[in-house]
Formats: sequence, structure tokens, C-alpha cells
Amino acid sequence: MEFLERERCLGELATWLGDARRSEGCVALIGGEAGIGKTTLLQQFSKQQREVRILWGSCDDLFTPRPLAPLHDIARQAQGDLLAAINSGDNREDIFTAALRELQREPALVVFEDMHWADEATLDLLKYLGRRVAQTHALITVTYRHDEIGSRHPLRFVIGDLPRANTRKMSLAPLSRSAVAQLARGAGLEAKGIYEITGGNPLFVTEVLAAESDAIPSSVRDAVVARAVKLTAAARELAELVCVVPGRTEAWLVDQAMQLDDAAVEGCLSIGIRQLGDGSFAYRHELVRRAFEDSLSTQRKLGLHAKILAALAVRSDTPAARLAHHANGAHDSSSVLKFAPLAAAQAAAVGAHREAASHYEATLRHCSGLPLQDQARLQERLSYEYYLTDRTDKALAARRAALEIWKASGARAEEGDTLRWLSRLSWFEGLGADADRYAAEAVAALESLPPAANWRWHTATARNSTCLHIVANRPSIGQSAQ
Repeated sequence: MEFLERERCLGELATWLGDARRSEGCVALIGGEAGIGKTTLLQQFSKQQREVRILWGSCDDLFTPRPLAPLHDIARQAQGDLLAAINSGDNREDIFTAALRELQREPALVVFEDMHWADEATLDLLKYLGRRVAQTHALITVTYRHDEIGSRHPLRFVIGDLPRANTRKMSLAPLSRSAVAQLARGAGLEAKGIYEITGGNPLFVTEVLAAESDAIPSSVRDAVVARAVKLTAAARELAELVCVVPGRTEAWLVDQAMQLDDAAVEGCLSIGIRQLGDGSFAYRHELVRRAFEDSLSTQRKLGLHAKILAALAVRSDTPAARLAHHANGAHDSSSVLKFAPLAAAQAAAVGAHREAASHYEATLRHCSGLPLQDQARLQERLSYEYYLTDRTDKALAARRAALEIWKASGARAEEGDTLRWLSRLSWFEGLGADADRYAAEAVAALESLPPAANWRWHTATARNSTCLHIVANRPSIGQSAQ
């Protein structure tokens, strides 16, 4: 396909990169709807660069985003101290500092792709680097779907915090009617009706023209499916395998899952899959991947996720978040219970508390076979992550679920601690009467226990609400919030 009507965008990017190299670095925000060509634009621009490093990282459309996923991509390209820092599991301040130092080494074009899917830690990283980008000679480009980040989307708040003097914005427009007609003529097809059905979206135009059908498909999904009909059995098997893996599917994973041949690869290249330099496979556009995935039957998707999970689970370097994603996709309860809590803990460790909560939510959907006490502790951990992300109503609901279990099992110490948390959370929600009631119940529960050296408590009155504070010599989930 020809690269049309993006000359002005390429010129602006060249100007911004030149200014960054000569003076101060900057952040370029590139917005547009899905399929409008944000990635294609940056790929084209990257090909034109000969004197700066290209560092490219992507956010993936996992059920729950992997913390700092783009930085993991960038670290593999940069190697050195940044890779050592992110692999060592250091605290995120050290990781962020290593990222800044990497950008300060020499001029660079840095891409953070699909930031509308970013986790909290990645958003914090963007804010950290954005506020210090003037100390570098880097152009940090950020792509996102502007129609998918509403006024309350976390990315909106990060964008609002970036320094205006070092922030640039670009919004990509659809192709004009004449450009669509030009592309249709190049494909040897009539242009009639194509602009109306695609709205000038480059991806939609590409898929409709590639379908080579007498009838214009009514959607991208229809166009993708129409192209896939022509695939051989082996090519379709590869396309199906790759479509259930957000991001890229490694060559070793493909080799382990199926018998690959050159004809199958060629067939997949013709429907929008690309083979990367390391031999891995990925759809050229996430929208196409999702359209193809949506066309699969439920049973087929379950089987593919199970096959991929089995291959990934035996490798020690597979991120827990990726394992949890495929465990969810396979509806494999035992694997969800194994990997999702680990992924939650790893997410929380780098400050991605919304992602941690999402992993705990997934765990609880599969926890019916766990002992009730373990279910209660999962509810407590979920409540704490809700508390840290200002979702107090949900934090209260999770604590109440834990309370029912502790009451039923006669665990008075755990019951008292949960009541204390309910008092605290109720007070945060402005529910003074509930806060008082829970606090009084917590005192009663704990006073019923025999004297013990490892527990002491006292009550204090604050804003006409009794708040109970318990200090334990043993560590507890909620202790850090006291």
C-alpha cells in the first residue's frame, strides 16, 4: 500500500527530533483512532533515521497489562545497565533512574506504543521521564487511541502533568476521498463505496481492498475473515496461533506448537502478519489480530490458550502476567490460582496496583476449590489494592466478604482485624455511623481473646468516629497503611 497524506506529519517529527538533538528532548503525543496509521507513521519515520538510536516498546492488550512492558522491550534493545536493573527486580525508583540515564547517553528516538493499554507503573514512568526529558536529547513518542481515553482515563492525567514547553501533539486524520480512490486504482478495483464504508481509515481501506471481493465487507472483521478463507490448513493454523498471543509469538513457540513450512509463512504474510527479525510473528495491527481472534470458536480459543500456556509454563523466564493471561484464556483454574497471585504481587511491587487488583479478581473467580481461609486472605489482598487505587466502595465489599468467612470459622483475631479495616474504610467513605459500629465490634472481638504478647490495641476518637489501630509484631497485609 502507498504511504499517502502523511508528509506533514513526517516533517513535524523530523523537526521535533532535530530540536531534541540540538537542544532539549521532548515528548510527542500522537493520537488517533484504531487503524489510523500511528504505528505505520513511526515505522516509516524510523526507517529514515541513520544517526540516532531507535528504542521501541509496546503495551499489549492482555487481560491484565504486564507492568512496565514497554520498558522491558526497550531494555532488551539497549542492554547494559537498564537491562540489568529491570531484570534484577530492583525497586522501581532504581529502574526509572536507569531508564533516564539510558536516554541521557546519546540522542534517541523512543517509542511508547499503544499507551491506552498501559499499566500504572508504565504511566508513572512516562510522567517521570516526561518531567526530565529536557535533560536528554531524546524524542519520546507516545501513541494512543484518543477515542479510548475518556476524561477519567489515567493517561489523561499523565498527559496533563507533562511540561508544556517540552510536549508536542499530533493527531492523525483519516485519508481523503481522493487518496482512497488512488489506493483502489492501485489495487485494480473500483473505488465506489469504499470511502463510505471505511471512513478513510487506512487499516479499514487496506483490509477491504485486500479482500478482493465483489461485495464490500461490512466490517474489518468480515474483511479479515474473507482473506483468511484462502489460507491453507497450515497457514490458518499459524494465523490462529498468533492471533491469541497479544504482541509477538516467538519462533520457538511456533515450532513447538505446530509443523511450520514456508508456504504457511507466505500465506500468513499475505493477510497482515509480519515475521520480525528474530523470527517471531505478529499481526501488523492489533485490530486485525482481535478481529481474527473474534472469528474463532470458543472451543478453539480455549484449546489454543491451553497449548500456549503449556509451552510457556515450563520456561523459567516467562512473566507471571503472561502465564496468567493464557491461564485465563484457557479457563484453567489451577493455573490461574498458581500464576495470577504471583502476577498480582509483582505488579504491586512496582506500583501497578490496578493491575494487581485485576489479577486478584481473576484469582477469586477461580477460587471455589480453595480452603475458605485462603479465599478470605485473597479478599483482603484485593481489598488492599482497591484501597490503594481509591476504589473504597469495592474495598469495603471485599473486606465484608472476608469478614463473613472469618466469622463463620470462629477466627476472632482475623475477624477483629477485618472489622478494624471496615471501620477505617467506612470513615474514608464518610460513613460515620458504620465506622463507629465496626470499630466497636472490632474492640469486642479482640477483647474476647486471651492476653497475648504479640497483640496490643487502643482506641482513639477522630472526627467523631472511633478508629481502631492494631499493631502486630507479625507482618500483615494492611499494616503498611496504618
